[in-house]
Amino acid sequence: MRKTGPSGRHRRRPSLLVRFGLLSFVMLLAVGVVLGRRLQKSAHDRTLGDAVHSAQIIAAVGIEPLLQPADLQRNFEPLAANRRTILDDALKSSVSNNGVVRLKVWNLQHWIVYSDNPKLVGRWFASEPNLEAAFAGRTVSDITDLSSAEELEERDFGTLLSVYVPLRVDAAGAFTNDPTARVVGAFEIYLPYKPIAAAITHDTRELYLELAVGLLILYLVLFRLVAGASRRLRKQATENAFQATHDALTGLPNRRMLNTVVADLLANQGETGFVAIALLDLDRFKEINDTLGHTRGDEVLCTVAARLSTHLEAACVARLGGDEFVVVVTNVADGHDALVLCDRIERLLEEQIEVGGVQICVRSSIGLAIAPEHGTDPDTLLQHADVAMYVAKRTGSTRRMYSADFDDYSPERLGLAAELRGAMAAGQITLLYQPKLEIGTCRILGVEALVRWQHPQRGTIMPADFLPVIENTELIGPLTWCVLDLALAQCAAWRRQGVDLVIAVNLSARTVSDPSLIDNIRVALARHDLPGRALEIELTESAVLGDHVHAQVALNMIRELGVTLAVDDFGTGYASISYLTTLPVDVLKIDRSFVANLFTDRKAAAVVQFTVDLAGRLGLEVVAEGVEDERTLAELARLGCDHAQGFLIAKPMHAEQLVGWMTRWYAATDQQVEVMSG
Repeated sequence: MRKTGPSGRHRRRPSLLVRFGLLSFVMLLAVGVVLGRRLQKSAHDRTLGDAVHSAQIIAAVGIEPLLQPADLQRNFEPLAANRRTILDDALKSSVSNNGVVRLKVWNLQHWIVYSDNPKLVGRWFASEPNLEAAFAGRTVSDITDLSSAEELEERDFGTLLSVYVPLRVDAAGAFTNDPTARVVGAFEIYLPYKPIAAAITHDTRELYLELAVGLLILYLVLFRLVAGASRRLRKQATENAFQATHDALTGLPNRRMLNTVVADLLANQGETGFVAIALLDLDRFKEINDTLGHTRGDEVLCTVAARLSTHLEAACVARLGGDEFVVVVTNVADGHDALVLCDRIERLLEEQIEVGGVQICVRSSIGLAIAPEHGTDPDTLLQHADVAMYVAKRTGSTRRMYSADFDDYSPERLGLAAELRGAMAAGQITLLYQPKLEIGTCRILGVEALVRWQHPQRGTIMPADFLPVIENTELIGPLTWCVLDLALAQCAAWRRQGVDLVIAVNLSARTVSDPSLIDNIRVALARHDLPGRALEIELTESAVLGDHVHAQVALNMIRELGVTLAVDDFGTGYASISYLTTLPVDVLKIDRSFVANLFTDRKAAAVVQFTVDLAGRLGLEVVAEGVEDERTLAELARLGCDHAQGFLIAKPMHAEQLVGWMTRWYAATDQQVEVMSG
């Protein structure tokens, strides 16, 4: 758990860049200290080495040429006066030029054979480590404190650097620099340490300064590089975070961010009022993509996104993907307020969009869900809004508020949808056939094919249990073509038995927009050697109104095949009936909800009467569905209805039962006619 300050807020941790800056500074400082000490030691050793080298040069140039190896064999007898004079004169320039304080020449018996200080010449002193090291053949140096007995004369000079250089002779008895030659003595030189220390200090200071400047430049370069990388990483992280929660095309929040926003709004619902979700799907957007290209389609999506986000006072406008958008609003009092939102959305989309020089009018189907009535979490609300949107699209209306009656989906049904493809391959899809009666002649001229699923474990599954789930999936096409083929195959079989019937097959709204529709119908008729008039296609109002222009083209092509076209469930779409004057429709089927209430509901009776009269004026035939008693059939006959379908005539039956039933039907109806005429 993070510690908090007195204010209760979390203490803000230093940024990564600040932490890097501090850490790298400390590390470079440590490296600088280590390198500085090494460089200081190196400078110290180099300076001392230079002093030692100077001493070696003085010995080689100034001493060895003037001495003779025999001079070093003297123990108690000093050099002759004339020899000392020569050495003194020769060494004066070296001593003065090189700042030498004192010179001593030792033999192996620890006698000072020569020195620039006459008081030391001919004296013997006890051995000490540096002198013994020189006798062993090593050149050594030491910063002496002048505490040795032989250094008594030098104590007034302060701290000195003493250097001991071995003196060697070769086999011929001459002085030499050969490190393998015999050592016969040592040369000792004292140099002032103060200038050496000053040189060391100066060199060390310059080294530290150069090191500090170098490390500072390195630090600044590294810091700049890391700062730039940090900025790029922060920018990339910001972009990644944005992309993770926003749509790449429109810049609107995506589903992930939408869920977060809705969850927050629901948590504060008491403060912000009820939350409403409007899910809208653009109608005929596929046609825009197919006609103008996906780039132009993207422009349309961006324009719609801009209008929604700019002109709506919404808590959130999001894009779920494809052509689906979500608008979330708060402070919603009831369903009426939510429908006002739909009005505003529709008005925004009414204004034409110019894309590639083409004026496009965009419409949408909208599904509404309100919390908490329709859900208390984001997923449930979105799911219910989605269901309402598909109901709106299916029924041809522009908007629908969610109702539990719309919810045809369940895990069990979704499981059935997953099994359907295999069921078609296994021959589990079967058809029942319900006869249609020509009321005026009591003849059976056609049947409607009704799909059933003979499940090996669950038995017969009704279409209401699986069709709503697959209606908006890719399975609706294969199922439709399967039903069409089965129906036409049975129609051809009956014809071979001498029974000439028109067979009606239902098409979903999605199938009407399928580019392969016409070819599939043409191929199926040819496969079973049937004329077009043997087939009747039944369509709901939503199928012909969802995309009126495309539907008109498709239905005209179907009509050219000789196929009859019927509008199923007429009157339930609550849409304009002007399409009846432009589309090649042959039959209107009055929905059973009106027929069943013919004597109990004045409005239902008015719809039936209106439909029959309208069809008569337009030259269309009328089929009444759901006829279950003689009184209703008689009333339909009186109104002028052409055909009837329902349990009064016959329930749906298997193909092998139909011929026998028709034989019994005609026998019964002929007898009834004879009785009535008698």
